[in-house]
Amino acid sequence: MDKEIVEEFYLLALVDITNGKDITELEEAIDLYIEAEEYEACAGILKAIHESGYMTIKDIILKLEDE
Repeated sequence: MDKEIVEEFYLLALVDITNGKDITELEEAIDLYIEAEEYEACAGILKAIHESGYMTIKDIILKLEDE
């Protein structure tokens, strides 16, 4: 598994979350990536969904700024 791709999709999903994208929309994207067998994308999005469950928007923004 390519960790750089996972990290890229993780950060993109965090941006989506901070911009107000609904988690169900991200889950739908995961389904599409599963069908396309893009498992790195799935892993990154899932990581963002899980971490956003215990992070505030401010925490997410600070994490994005650090990257």
